[in-house]
Amino acid sequence: MRSTHAARPTLDDPAATTGIGRFESRAFLGWLAVLLGAVPFLLLWLLVQRSWAPLSTVDGDVAADLNATVRDSPALVGVLRAVTSLGDTGTAVLLFVLATLFLIIRQQRRLAAFTATTGVGLAVLGPLTKAIVDRARPVVESPVVETPSNASFPSGHAMTALVTYGLLLMLALPAVRRSLRPWLVAGTALVVVAVGFTRLALGVHFVSDVLAGWALGAGWLAVTAASFRAWQHSRGVDPREPLDPLDIDPGAEPHLAAEVGLDRQQARAAALRLLAVAAGIFALVTALGLLVTVVLADTWLGRFDRAVVGWFVGIRSSGLTTVMEWVSGLSGTPAVIAVGLTAAVLGLAVTARWQPAVFVAVTLGGEVALYFFSAQVVSRTRPAVADLTSNLPSGASWPSGHAAAAAALYGAVAALVIAYHRGRWRWAVLALPLLLAPAIAVSRIYVAAHYPTDVLAGLLLGGLWVYCCARLVLPRGDHREQLGTRPAPVRPGAVRR
Repeated sequence: MRSTHAARPTLDDPAATTGIGRFESRAFLGWLAVLLGAVPFLLLWLLVQRSWAPLSTVDGDVAADLNATVRDSPALVGVLRAVTSLGDTGTAVLLFVLATLFLIIRQQRRLAAFTATTGVGLAVLGPLTKAIVDRARPVVESPVVETPSNASFPSGHAMTALVTYGLLLMLALPAVRRSLRPWLVAGTALVVVAVGFTRLALGVHFVSDVLAGWALGAGWLAVTAASFRAWQHSRGVDPREPLDPLDIDPGAEPHLAAEVGLDRQQARAAALRLLAVAAGIFALVTALGLLVTVVLADTWLGRFDRAVVGWFVGIRSSGLTTVMEWVSGLSGTPAVIAVGLTAAVLGLAVTARWQPAVFVAVTLGGEVALYFFSAQVVSRTRPAVADLTSNLPSGASWPSGHAAAAAALYGAVAALVIAYHRGRWRWAVLALPLLLAPAIAVSRIYVAAHYPTDVLAGLLLGGLWVYCCARLVLPRGDHREQLGTRPAPVRPGAVRR
C-alpha cells in the first residue's frame, strides 16, 4: 500500500533550504532593532539606577545651565513651549489617527494596521516604562513651566517625537521624489532633536531621560518596521527602493494626491483675485474699526459696547465661566490647528487632489493675516473690566481673532462638504458655522476679551473671507465630486525622479 505521508525533505533537498536567506534577513532586522533601542536604553537605565557620577554630573549641570539661560526670556520660553508641543501626547494621537484614516480611505489596509499598531504600542510602552523606573524630575532654581507629575525617565516627548515623525517619514519616503528624500530625513531628524532639546531647556528632563526616550522609541519603531517588512516579504514584495525601510509595493505608496485640481493659469488667476479680495476685506474692517473706535466711541454705540460687557460681568458664575471658557477654546490656536489639519488631510484623502488642503491653508492663513494687520491699524484697547484671559495683547481688541477664526474654520469645513458631496442634506452642515461661530463670539464678550462690535467685526472678516476662498478655490457645479468615491489610482513611479 502506498504511504499517504509525503516524504520528509532531507538536508540535501533544495526545498529544505528555501527561504533561509529571507529568514536570516528577518532575524538580522530584529537583532538590529534590539541594538538600536533596547541596548542603549538598558545601559542608560543601569547607569541612572547606579547613579554613575559622570552621567549624574552632566544631568545636573545641563539642567541648571539651561534653566539659567532661558528663565529671564519670556519670548524664548514661548518658543520652547511651541516646539515642545510637537511631542505632546495630543499631537501624537491626532497625527496617528489622521495617518490611519488617510491610509484606510486610500485602501492601504496593511499600512493602516502598521500605523495603528505602532501608535498603540507607543501609548503603552512609554507610561509603562516610566512607572517601572519611577525617576524624579529635575529640581531647578527658577522653573519656567509647571513640572509634570509623572516620572522623568525616559522622556515621553522625546520618545513620542521620534516614533511619530519617524513613522510619518517611513510612510512618506516612497511617495516623494528621490532627490527630496535626504532633505525629508534631515527635516525629520531636526524636529526630533529640537523636541528633545526643549525638554532640557524647560527644565523638566535630564539629558539621560531624553537619550533614553530616543533609544526606546528607535527600538520600538525598528521592531514594528521589521515586522511590517517581514509581512511584505511573505507576499513576495521586495522592491529594493532606496530609502524605503518598509519595502512598500511599487505603485501602492500612500501618495498624497494624483493632481492639483487647478492648472497653473487658473491658480495664478485665483491667487490674484484672492489678493484683491483680501485687500478689500482689510480696508472694510479697518475702516469700520476706526469709525467705531474714533468717531463713534462716545456715542450710543460706544455706550452699548461698554454696557453689554458690564452686563456679562454681572452674570458671571463658576459654572457659566467653565462653559464659556470651553466654548472659547473651540477657536483657540490648538483647536484651529487640529480641526484645520483634520479637514485638510481628510479632504486630501477622499478627493486625491490638493484643492481641499490648499483651500484650508489659504482660508486659515489669510484669516490670521487679515486679523493681525487690521488689529495693528485699529489698535483698540480691550474692555476695562476684570477679564478671564491671560497673555493677550491689550491693544488688539478689534476685530475678535477668535470670532474670525471660528467663522473661517467651521465655514471651511462646511464649504468642503458642500463642494464635494452630492447628498441631499449636505447644506445642513451650514449649522456648524452658524451655531458655533456666534456662540464663540458670545464667549469672548463674557470673558471680557472683546466688545460686541469687536466680535461682529471678527464674524464679518472670517465669514467674508471663507466665502470668497470657497468661491475661488473649490470646484462648483458640474465639477463637484462625490465624497467617498475611490481616489483615482496614481501611476506607479509617477512622482519618482
